Amino acid sequence: MVKRKDAVANRERLILAGFEILSVRDADLTVRELAIQTGLGIGTAYRHFPTHEDLIRALYDRGIMMLAASLQSLDEEATAWDRIVTLLESAVFALADAPGLRTVMRRMYDIDPDYRPGGSFTDSLAGLIERAQAEGALRQGVTGGDLALMMFSLGGMVGNPTEREASLMRRQLVMFLDGIRADGKCTELPGAPMDAVEFHAFVHRSNAPLA
Repeated sequence: MVKRKDAVANRERLILAGFEILSVRDADLTVRELAIQTGLGIGTAYRHFPTHEDLIRALYDRGIMMLAASLQSLDEEATAWDRIVTLLESAVFALADAPGLRTVMRRMYDIDPDYRPGGSFTDSLAGLIERAQAEGALRQGVTGGDLALMMFSLGGMVGNPTEREASLMRRQLVMFLDGIRADGKCTELPGAPMDAVEFHAFVHRSNAPLA
């Protein structure tokens, strides 16, 4: 049992270190490098991930689990619209706080473009959209692809957002949500708009907090 717990803990250390490394550079990650980063033996790392493909697949699966958790944690007593609002904010910031995921996704596509383990997430999201449209809250024609594209567009814009950047992201999210409301109502925009200097940093900087 102790060995099993150690193995699980070591695998978790390797996965977290993988995301940490890929959050600061867009480059291939080797199993050997991951072992060095975590201080674990190279043999230990290779037992968990015998090949580079195994490592990338594990990181990809973790990313999908992270997004699925955002959907599964929604309050079932809330309206479908409120659940969509909560889901989008949760997913956007989950993606922003794991900037290495976009690199992992690109690598996974190169390895196996047909690998799509997120089917349950897609089905659940489609059901949520149908309920929100039946409520008359979500405009007709909006699809899961529309919501997912918004999540990745905004969540992938900047890695590890500062407090100010997070405020700007929430402002953009409100604009998007108003655009898919069925009643056409406009919500008061939170926070102050970004100025030219903030915009420049927001779209140019690497995945490290602003000084």
